[in-house]
Amino acid sequence: MTHLDAAHAARERLKDASDTEALHDFRVALRRLRSVLRAYRPWLKNIPRKLRRRLRTLARATNVARDAEVMIGWLKHERRSIRVHDRAGFNWLLAHLDKRCEEAYAGLADEVPREFGDIDGRLRAALELMESSRPETAPQPRFASISAELIRQYSTDLVEHLAGIQSVEDSEAIHAARIRGKRLRYLLEPFASETRPAVAMIALMKQIQDRFGALCDAFVQARELVQAVEVAGADQARRRLARVLRLKHAGSVPRHVLPGLLVLAARLQTETRRRYAVVARHYLDDRISSLRDQIESLAESLDGRAD
Repeated sequence: MTHLDAAHAARERLKDASDTEALHDFRVALRRLRSVLRAYRPWLKNIPRKLRRRLRTLARATNVARDAEVMIGWLKHERRSIRVHDRAGFNWLLAHLDKRCEEAYAGLADEVPREFGDIDGRLRAALELMESSRPETAPQPRFASISAELIRQYSTDLVEHLAGIQSVEDSEAIHAARIRGKRLRYLLEPFASETRPAVAMIALMKQIQDRFGALCDAFVQARELVQAVEVAGADQARRRLARVLRLKHAGSVPRHVLPGLLVLAARLQTETRRRYAVVARHYLDDRISSLRDQIESLAESLDGRAD
């Protein structure tokens, strides 16, 4: 119920437009909740599949606002170093993203309270029914033992995806590895107060999540810039054609936007390669086997606690 309570609290905070951390906290609570429901699905059979799907759909609905926020944050970080003659592209893209973020938040303010409120009630009822109907005398599998086996499975999955990353071009494998590391971290967190190796591994998974996350954000930003360049380029071409044909052109993109966008694209490419170099240096190639051994050692210690 802990993650469900956290999501409920964050949902209430979304009503306050000045609470800049509400969306982040709501997304984190949803991720943790979905991760637990996925990992322990065989022991949570009373949770309807439809509820799981609705949670996934709701989580995805927050992506637009979150991605826009990340891109806006990066642009503002770059603001001071943007040259005067490149400002048109910068200012146009920032205004475009601000508008999108505002519209996305307006949609969330209406959709999330209604949709999550219903999911919250149904999920609580299912969990309470499962708890009340469990026979007290029936032997129950040990939580530590179950978790140890799940940790091994998740570790194998993470290692396989890490091994599949050969270059910065492997964006799908990079994204998949980040997701696996995040899920493994959520599995480990209940043991943080019981064993020091778990604390160290949680910190490592958090580091992987952050560094891989920064790289994945760069991929999202690159797609955003590609779309912006396509829009600006098409508008520029229409403007030139209208000039040749001596027609009026009511373009949606101001003049001189394209050069600034191309400058931003070049900067992002450099930043993306820098972020990938950090990931490769710390977690790929010969580092993978060491990570696997550390996780296996932790799983064994949890198995020992279950005896």
